[in-house]
Amino acid sequence: MLRALAEIDLNVLADNFRTIKARVTGHARMLCVVKADAYGHGAVPIARHLEVQGADFFGVVTVDEGIELREHGIVKPILVMGGVMPWDDVEAFREHSLTPVIADLQAFSRLASDAANRRQEIKVHVKVDTGMGRLGFSYNDLDALAAALRASKYVKVEGVMSHFSSSEVRDSYGLLQIDRFRDVVALLRKNGVEPEILHMANGGAVCQYPEAHFDMVRVGIMLYGAYPDRSLAEKIVVHPVMRLVSRVAYVREFPAGSPLSYGRTFVTQRTTHVACVAMGYADGVPRALSNKGAVLIKGQRVPIVGRVCMDFFLADVTGVADVTPGEEVILVGTSGNNSISPDEVAEQVGTIPYEILCGISRRVPRAYV
Repeated sequence: MLRALAEIDLNVLADNFRTIKARVTGHARMLCVVKADAYGHGAVPIARHLEVQGADFFGVVTVDEGIELREHGIVKPILVMGGVMPWDDVEAFREHSLTPVIADLQAFSRLASDAANRRQEIKVHVKVDTGMGRLGFSYNDLDALAAALRASKYVKVEGVMSHFSSSEVRDSYGLLQIDRFRDVVALLRKNGVEPEILHMANGGAVCQYPEAHFDMVRVGIMLYGAYPDRSLAEKIVVHPVMRLVSRVAYVREFPAGSPLSYGRTFVTQRTTHVACVAMGYADGVPRALSNKGAVLIKGQRVPIVGRVCMDFFLADVTGVADVTPGEEVILVGTSGNNSISPDEVAEQVGTIPYEILCGISRRVPRAYV
């Protein structure tokens, strides 16, 4: 028996993959995003399973994330979406067969110089900023980029990509970004750049912008059963891959008027049975759940009371019969007829499910079923 465990259901992952793929138009490829340790699910086992399911590409943000996948036998193309940073060793892209994203001329120059010195071709994806305001070439940079590409015979543009600033809702700005992307591609082609793969759509755009599926879509959070925005649940149904479980450490009875946990922010109003649960914010339980979150014990939803501590939190189990030490506590998942999703937890604390899943620490073992 473990104090805490993140159970990862690979069958649910496969189901989500197929559900999303069924929504992709034409013959667009699937890039599965496994950055940030696959959003807390474990990049290597997740990538291995998705490779078997038919993933065409994997997406990471850092070179080290890509190297980890290669060292554990992942063979499909890996796109390093975070770009070529000043601190990156450009040789690592070649040594580990990683495909870099270039988002500025400085990065291009470093890659082109290394490729020329070795007389070895390197494939890249060019990122253009169509309205996100983060990484990418602006439209005004493209003539200089095209000239640099013509001058380099070793850098091959395999792909051109962009990123929606908000793909969860179909609106005029999203459509404007698509138009800008098409203009960029047309300008690059006019200058002799013929990319094989155009990609812009992320998970939200899979549902909201089918015209942006182009040659590949990039899917992240929905693979893991959460949504970029809960409104998308009306358009596509995916299920949480992770079940986050802890255990009751002990149960105590407190009389009315008893303060609980740090700061005495909760005071019992009646005789109260309280379970001390063996997880805390060091494990990834948001401290913002203090006095307003809930967990499942014996199939029943029970409130978190008092402040979440580093290693423990308290739950009011007065209405649940026969709760004993070692009892299973569900923070994310299903018990009986009740369930708690990452989206629900995120909504309770005013954040997004990405942060909830990525925040589950290494102190919580992962088990794959």
